[in-house]
Amino acid sequence: MQGCDASILLNHPGSERTALESRTLRGFQLIDNIKIELEKRCPRIVSCADILTAAARDATLMVGGPFWEVPFGRKDGKISLAREANMVPHGHENITALIAFFQERGLDILDLVTLSGSHTIGRSTCSSIMDRIYNFNGTKKPDPSLNVYFLKLLRKRCKRVMDLVHLDVITPRTFDTTYYTNLMRKVGLLSTDQSLFSDARTAPFVEAFATQPFLFTSQFSVSMVKLGNVHVLTRPNEGEIRVNCNYVNTV
Repeated sequence: MQGCDASILLNHPGSERTALESRTLRGFQLIDNIKIELEKRCPRIVSCADILTAAARDATLMVGGPFWEVPFGRKDGKISLAREANMVPHGHENITALIAFFQERGLDILDLVTLSGSHTIGRSTCSSIMDRIYNFNGTKKPDPSLNVYFLKLLRKRCKRVMDLVHLDVITPRTFDTTYYTNLMRKVGLLSTDQSLFSDARTAPFVEAFATQPFLFTSQFSVSMVKLGNVHVLTRPNEGEIRVNCNYVNTV
């Protein structure tokens, strides 16, 4: 939440990484292994923030997504606060709140809809949707916008709050535009996902991406570059290049 400065990797009491909201994050050891190899070959040259940004691009490519040029030169931040992890959208915010959240970081409505498309892969804990499938807005009824068959599937999969469910139940391991067609069929997992198709400000982009895959992939590359430039530390007196991604440098 400090920006694109690898604050999520810092591993100390009270860091973002230790927050309840971060409990499903994985891949820390992979980043550590990459950093170890880089430090052997070019010590204190490549930041953990740059590693994360490149890894996100390469992981996207591996599941069928687009390529984009990753600008390098970021510094790693020295601050990571668990309470800031709670600022990340949880899946139940309204569209107005999401738009404001993105705009505060220099991202617009098109970026919001585009980057939400990353939910074409990955999973969520059932805690994010329990209210939606059992007690929507305190009504003790499910969200009426849910496809009835999808609702039955979710209730079957979500017996406990820490159970996991795919964000895209149709093609969960492939980077494609099924996420957007899912929204048009009322099978978006999170309320924030489904709301993209019910709000007049965002629905046209959903429809465009659902029917024009190339439009989505090309815009995804653009929006990911913008995201990777949010609150970047690049000046000599800003941040550092960590020797170990888990801890700030001691010398």
